[in-house]
This record gives sequence, structure tokens and C-alpha cells, in this order.
Amino acid sequence: MKTRYNDHNDIENLKEKMQTNEVVLLKGKKYDTLVGKGLQLKINSSVGLSDESEFKNEADKISKIACFDVLPDTMMDLSIISTKKPLYDLIQKEIGCPVGTVPVYVCFDSRKGIDKNKFLEEIERQAQNGIAFMTLHFTAVDEIYRKTIDRNISVISRGGSLVLRDLYINKRKQNILFECFDDICKILKKYSVVVSVGTTFRPSTLYDALDEIQLNEIRMQKDIINVLRKRGIDVMMEGVGHISLGDLKKYVKLIREDFYIPFMPLGSIPTDRAVGWDHVSAAIGASYMAILDGADIINAVTREEHTGGIPTTNSIYEALKSAQVVVNSINDVRFFEKYNKVQNNKKNNCMGIMKENIGCDRCKEECPFLLWF
Repeated sequence: MKTRYNDHNDIENLKEKMQTNEVVLLKGKKYDTLVGKGLQLKINSSVGLSDESEFKNEADKISKIACFDVLPDTMMDLSIISTKKPLYDLIQKEIGCPVGTVPVYVCFDSRKGIDKNKFLEEIERQAQNGIAFMTLHFTAVDEIYRKTIDRNISVISRGGSLVLRDLYINKRKQNILFECFDDICKILKKYSVVVSVGTTFRPSTLYDALDEIQLNEIRMQKDIINVLRKRGIDVMMEGVGHISLGDLKKYVKLIREDFYIPFMPLGSIPTDRAVGWDHVSAAIGASYMAILDGADIINAVTREEHTGGIPTTNSIYEALKSAQVVVNSINDVRFFEKYNKVQNNKKNNCMGIMKENIGCDRCKEECPFLLWF
């Protein structure tokens, strides 16, 4: 097993956690990523196509990400259109990390909804091509959606909303994921694809956080996780959205009750008043959530998250660096001896490692390090 981190000193303990689904292995072309209990916090980053004319731009982003001084542990191809050469192929080739997708994105037709056969074919095609994990929105059910009328915004999940729209367009008795459940499970198990159980009804404002809708969805996600596990499929859980720092402790307690599942927060976004600064607000939320042991892999959220803009290469880098600060801060807590004891023998100044010349442009001859000499 080739991974980027020395996350598996105790192989037997790791195997036990994988058997109980406290840890999942996400397989990549060049390196695998372990996610879950007792491991280092990991980072996911995303790219995607909304229009074929954007292909070159997104392909260039992938090439540049491959050269960054901080690489994502996983990436998601969130394209909403099919192309002859999918972006996930480029990610696998140039970066080599495990890649995730949301298959419903490329299967939805605004007039016809989702064709079952094409949907299953796409899932199998992606699985055959080495996709490590897929986000599936099982919780997109009419029973919960009908109760969202009093919410500020009913649904902000793109994948979940597409499953719901298909449900109504085709007048299904249950959503397409449940209609195709047995077939989907066979494909996922055959190719060892991990399922990320998506959140359809995550709150879009602090006001909606931990309402009856979200609580019902959490319960449903857990039920689905148990069913998938019994089918021999490895699972992660997706969650949050907007939630105040004051409510995060309660939220983490809810998701960690019953069992430990590798968890990927979307955010969390702890304020509704940081549009254009989501890389900062998400870093704050993710840090606190991880301290509470509620996060195993965080998302590199860009400043465009709430502006509707397409993330630039610079903003993806900014998001990755922000997420890396979170990861370093959390891993310094989880593995203090490993990351900090070695630093005790190094003399650092405000410029980094101690240099011969004392005094930066700010302090000059008043540099406090002059006390050492």
C-alpha cells in the first residue's frame, strides 16, 4: 500500500479499523489515501466542467495543481457534462491521488430527468476507470423535502436537488438510487468503490442548522450506512454546511453516536456573513470540528463558494494553503510528539530557521534575537 503519509505504524490496528469501517482506503493511481479514526487529517480539493468550452482552463488548473507545494490527498471531479476525456482521467494521470465523483451530475436531463440504464452505465464506467469514491444522495426523498417549506432555503445540494427533480419528473415511487440500489451495490462492491453518503438537506444558513430536517437526514444517513456496510461496501459520511460554532459540538455528538464513520464536512461554514472569504470561514469551522474529532477529511473551500464564480487557479491554491494550515494545526494536536519534539533542537526566528544575519526589515537593530548575542 503506497500512501503519502506514515499513517499505518500499527498494521494490525489499522486492519481492525478498516474492517469496522472506522478507516477507509481510497485508491489512487500514484498514491492511496487512508481516511478515518486516529489518522492524520486529510484534504480534498475539487475541479469541474460546467461547459465544454472550459475544458482547457480546467485541464490547465489540474496541471498547475500538480506543481503546487501542497497537494490534495483526494480530488473530486464535479463536472456536470460528459466529455470524451473526463477531467478525472487528467487528475489520475497528472496528480495521481484518489478521485471522487457525483455520477448523477452527468446523467441528469432537465426535461427527462435520469435514465436508469444510462445512470448505471455511467457508474460502472467510472468505477472501471478507477474512481475511488462516489457521492450518492440517498436522502433525497419526498418525505423530508415536503417538510422544508419553513426553511430559509429548502435545498442547496446540487446532487440532492437533481435526484429530487428526477423523482418528480418521472413520478417515481422512490428515488432512483433506491430503485437501482441492488445494481448500484453490485457495481460498487465489484470495483471496491467507497460510497460517500451525501447530504441533501444541509443547512444554507445558521438559522436552519440542526432543525428537524437536518436531524431526520442524519438518522437516514446512518441507516443507509448500516445497510451499505452489510452489503460489504466501505462508506464515508458527508455533512454540515452552515452551522454556528456554538452548535458544532452538538452536531459532532450526533454524527459520532452509534458508530465512528470517516467524515467529510462541507465547511463547516460558521457564519453567513463571510461571502467571498469562504476559505477563511471554512478553515475556522473545519478547525473547530476537527478539534472535536468530527472531521477526517476536509474540503479546500475557495473564496468563490458563495459568489457563483468559477474558482481560479490562484483561489484553489489559496484554499489548499488555508486547508493545510488547518491540517497542520490539527495534526500538531493529534501527533504532538511526532511534529513538535524534533523542533526543540532548532532555533527559529520570525523569518523561519535562524540565519546569520539578525534583524529583519521591520525590527532592524531592535530585533529581540540580539539578546542571544
